[in-house]
Amino acid sequence: MPARIQRQTPDWRAPEGAVYVGPDTRWGNPFAVVRVAGRRWQVIDTGGRSRSLAEEPQTVAEADEMFARLMATRLFKLHIGALGIYRYDDQTMADLRRELGGRDLVCWCPLPEPGETDYCHAAVLLQLANP
Repeated sequence: MPARIQRQTPDWRAPEGAVYVGPDTRWGNPFAVVRVAGRRWQVIDTGGRSRSLAEEPQTVAEADEMFARLMATRLFKLHIGALGIYRYDDQTMADLRRELGGRDLVCWCPLPEPGETDYCHAAVLLQLANP
């Protein structure tokens, strides 16, 4: 089964055959976790389609970065679905399976500890690409 790999530095090279799915790619998560003033985390919509996030940003304490990542991952999963604002249509799903299926995916998110849930959109993409 393909795995998720954490990107280490901007000049880091992914293993051969792995695909980077970070924010500046077609497969990036539009729901990003960013640090804001006052040592807090905020979930934002980098694509600007979520009116609710624009009007009421989701902000959590510094110690709750994992919760912010959980929110961003769940928003991604929800909004690529049939009724989502970033809906993956049949052609997008076919492209996803062709381009990402059977390959390791690379993202900036920290890897989970053994036995913990992986709160990263790349984990969602791995499930979709490898049904």
